[in-house]
Amino acid sequence: MAEYRIFTVDAFASKLFGGNQAAVVLAASDRPISDSTMQALAAEMNISETAFLTPLENQGEGEFCKAARFSLRWFTPTVEADLCGHATLAAAQVLIHELQNKHSELHFETLSGVLSVRPAGDGKLDMTFPADSPKLAEVSDDLRLIAACVAGRYSPTTEIAVSPALRYMLVHDPTLTDGDIAALAPRITPDVFAAGQREHIQGVIITARGSDRDFKSRFFAPWCGIDEDPVTGSAHTVLAPFWADRLGKSTFVAQQCSPRCGELDVALAGDGRVVVSGRAVVVIRGTVAL
Repeated sequence: MAEYRIFTVDAFASKLFGGNQAAVVLAASDRPISDSTMQALAAEMNISETAFLTPLENQGEGEFCKAARFSLRWFTPTVEADLCGHATLAAAQVLIHELQNKHSELHFETLSGVLSVRPAGDGKLDMTFPADSPKLAEVSDDLRLIAACVAGRYSPTTEIAVSPALRYMLVHDPTLTDGDIAALAPRITPDVFAAGQREHIQGVIITARGSDRDFKSRFFAPWCGIDEDPVTGSAHTVLAPFWADRLGKSTFVAQQCSPRCGELDVALAGDGRVVVSGRAVVVIRGTVAL
């Protein structure tokens, strides 16, 4: 068996036990990990995402400190994810602040293309992702059922949109306040789960204009093995263009108001991309034998 360094990180948090947990595994270039083992380890960790990092250059001793380009893959407890913001933030936090990688910008080759992360000062990291502008949907019975479950009701004022790339469903009822969505406790029934499968939904965002932030949200993804994701960077690639149209601005201070809660700075970059910024804290450092 080979040993690999592993970290658990609270992403989109400035202190322990907030934000969203991710595990980060350092898979050296000469010790690859099989897909099945990655998935099994993610199930064992049983948190929203486990990220696997492998250097693509400067291989050999000290490669994690010297490389600027990495392969990055993310696994939920049940599936491989196409995009994960908080685990990308966690991976960059490990490279930059734990391993003292000094590059001014890191590049990650992922299922969503090449993503870049750079230090932004004040402990924050800027991540650049492709925008995934949601499109208002023709409301089917299945979408109406999902919206009513997550929001606690469905009304004629409810807006439902679906993002084309990630297949995130966005629910916005302007009569719900940010306090209302913070208090929601949806239970995904078998009927709701089946409705999401028929619509090929990967996750549901519920959002409201914020009383003390530009907007707030929560995110539920039982179709990926995650009942509720505490803070979801990828959801903000959908939320940023949605709220830009309604608030008439391109930079936002956002909060995902799950019980763990998390803070994000979000900006439309003007080139079809979204910059999501936040802090992270390493909680556990160890090794795993695979």
